[in-house]
Amino acid sequence: MIKLHNVCKSYPSGESIQQVLTEVSIHIPSGQKVAIVGKSGSGKTTLLNIISGIDRLDSGTVQINQKEIHKLNETQLASWRQQEVGIIFQFYHLFDTLTALDNVRFPMELANIFSRKEQKARAIHLLEKVGLGDMKEKFPHQLSGGEKQRVAIARALANDPSILAADEPTGNLDSQTSSQIKEIFDQLHQEGKTILMVTHEAIESNTYDKVLTLSDGKIII
Repeated sequence: MIKLHNVCKSYPSGESIQQVLTEVSIHIPSGQKVAIVGKSGSGKTTLLNIISGIDRLDSGTVQINQKEIHKLNETQLASWRQQEVGIIFQFYHLFDTLTALDNVRFPMELANIFSRKEQKARAIHLLEKVGLGDMKEKFPHQLSGGEKQRVAIARALANDPSILAADEPTGNLDSQTSSQIKEIFDQLHQEGKTILMVTHEAIESNTYDKVLTLSDGKIII
């Protein structure tokens, strides 16, 4: 469960302060698939980053699965994020010098939850889950955009997080590849993952449990 209450966030902008989120309050039950939509600059990515523990809020509270993450220090927050949130970016952010297999293993090595033998087996399983079992020894430059994004999804699943936070995951892909990626998210939703997806694309509300629309840093009801 994700609960935000009166969350505010601002950033310095030259000599002034830019208010990005203003008193945002939301409640997302576990296992829901949620779209976060709005115009560029509306605060979508900032909201996702606060839920993911990437950004700090100025005021308000963030409670995720009964843990008040706004109270955690940086070390605690990093540990929490490694285990509870899988983050997927528009531009993949894979390590160019690592194979697909080692890109997926990397979060497991950081969290130190699995043995090295378990890490390899799990990484192979996750690559097979996203349809890339035969690509495990390929490097990112040998993969298409859709294949890179599937590796990124497998990596996000590495430590079996309860939440997947995706920031424009299909924004850099053609329509056919986008459909394939969306099918993977639908499957993960059916498996019980909580999915938060920032998107600029037109969406069909019946494909999501909830649609959060942001405008000038506020939720539009």
